[in-house]
Amino acid sequence: MPDNQRTNHARAISHGALLALAAMCTGQARAEDPWAGPYAGVTAVASRSVISGATTRADGTAGNNSRGESAQNLRDDASGLGVHMGIRKRLESGLIVGLEADLARLGHQARNGNYIDSGVFLGQPSATLQYDAPWLATTRLLAGWPLGDVLIYGTGGLAFSSEKVARTQYQANALTSLTEFRFSETDRQNRIGHALGAGVQWRLGRLWSLRAEYLHTRFRDETFRFADARGGAQGSYTDVQGRLVENGLHMNTVRVGVTYAFGQGR
Repeated sequence: MPDNQRTNHARAISHGALLALAAMCTGQARAEDPWAGPYAGVTAVASRSVISGATTRADGTAGNNSRGESAQNLRDDASGLGVHMGIRKRLESGLIVGLEADLARLGHQARNGNYIDSGVFLGQPSATLQYDAPWLATTRLLAGWPLGDVLIYGTGGLAFSSEKVARTQYQANALTSLTEFRFSETDRQNRIGHALGAGVQWRLGRLWSLRAEYLHTRFRDETFRFADARGGAQGSYTDVQGRLVENGLHMNTVRVGVTYAFGQGR
């Protein structure tokens, strides 16, 4: 499937889940259970992302230059805002179960590169890679137990994100003893993974509540392809080797926000 179709497909899944939950919120007013029925809210999100993987030549073989471009626990801290929508139901046992979807804009960025380790070009870049993961969406089941005005819950489900990797190639210039930018290639992949977490929610009144939540999301490995990548910045610059950049991504997020219940629950 072409990259733009994969990205559009994942966004359609996450947006569709949000729209479906929004439609639930237009139903009839509810009776006397404050923890049941549809709800929506906004959150402030703090997130840490970690990217790790291996880079090889396009034919899958390893080399010193390609190995030097591998991502090794690249970390980035970011923050942003998110929205969430959901619906909950109380079982006969008293357990609260539900379905929730959320979307957060985070803007994660990370960077690494291969740098020349000897000679007159010592410390100069041979190639650099920029990783961007701008948003995170999840669709999750949740189950919790109410303790008066407090609800403690666990949650798990699917996670969706996208990642763009831009690889910049440099070439050595003997006149300046510097390496200079020559070209850049970009590849994008859509990511699907899982999300697990837990949270607590405090009622402030009949309709409003505060919530705090921790969520761990982990995504399967994806491969990014760069057909024109060179062997290096010096003599091997004329050797067009290509690159396969394979990496995995996970995020740890803490969310604090407010939730509005659409009438009291049934």
